Amino acid sequence: MTHPYLARGQAWVFALRTLMGYPPYEPARHTMSFCTSGPREFDDVVHLTELAGEMQKDMLHLTFDELESPEPCLVSLVLHQPLSIEWMPGCQLYAASDRAPVELLQGGRRWRIDERNQLVSDKLPPRHLLARGEQIAWARWRKTAADMDGLDLTGNSFVPAGQPLAEAIPVERIRVAS
Repeated sequence: MTHPYLARGQAWVFALRTLMGYPPYEPARHTMSFCTSGPREFDDVVHLTELAGEMQKDMLHLTFDELESPEPCLVSLVLHQPLSIEWMPGCQLYAASDRAPVELLQGGRRWRIDERNQLVSDKLPPRHLLARGEQIAWARWRKTAADMDGLDLTGNSFVPAGQPLAEAIPVERIRVAS
């Protein structure tokens, strides 16, 4: 048996990926990686930036407080900058309307997926729209994640702490002993 955390994490990640407008398949121009974990210490953050560099992709990371947590407590980005790879924790979710793509607000910028499936930034929305936009985004994300509960995606892997991507274990092979 696998741990319910794996399916729950996949549902939350896939829900946010979908709401942001990233394709549900691996596009020809696959620029993003999506992952979950528990709380991050400094060494773990360094590991995530190393993995993003190894994959040559930006990364969206969801943090769960504990394996049994019902929803993520933190959304972060790992972004390729001109001279480095930057960890950007504490992203705020935002949606301009009930049908608009979900975007992330962090670092004084508005991050979104563009038509080429890449993460790009724009200026922040007007301040008076932020609270409502966050409420809309979280409500849609919670509903979409609940609708995807029990989602069983193939091709996902678990990278052990501190290990390179080559040491990743397919999620299908992970078993939890009772």
